Amino acid sequence: MSLLLATGFGLGRFPFGGSLASLAACFFAVLVADSPFPDRLEWALLAVLASIICLATGGTAEKALGKKDPTEVVADEFAGMWLAFAIAPPGHSLAVLFAVFGLFRFFDGVKPLGLNKLQAAPGALGILIDDLAAGAIVGGVVLVVCKLLPGLG
Repeated sequence: MSLLLATGFGLGRFPFGGSLASLAACFFAVLVADSPFPDRLEWALLAVLASIICLATGGTAEKALGKKDPTEVVADEFAGMWLAFAIAPPGHSLAVLFAVFGLFRFFDGVKPLGLNKLQAAPGALGILIDDLAAGAIVGGVVLVVCKLLPGLG
């Protein structure tokens, strides 16, 4: 069960699993948009839930797959994306959705600004922390851009 949760119900086992998981995280925008709760609260709760899942299952996944921060583990992608949505302007803008997705994939793949060093943390924390940092950066960038260009948000 741990491996199933860590891999996003097997999504991480596909080629480009991280991108697929990030895209799947975007599909939750439909559910969040239709709920009666504030968007940011829901995104934050989803990010916390995905983080808990990653922390609870990531170490087991590393042992089962025999490598540090295995690409098959995608619970961290969900956590990072949802954190970015919690910080970015709330609403239903496709521009924000695409910006968060594209920037998150860039930051998660390239790991600029020392994000790669965060992966050195032990176990599941090393799996998760770089994605949360990427999500925080992306959410902040999108928020600032939307404040400067109000038509986007």
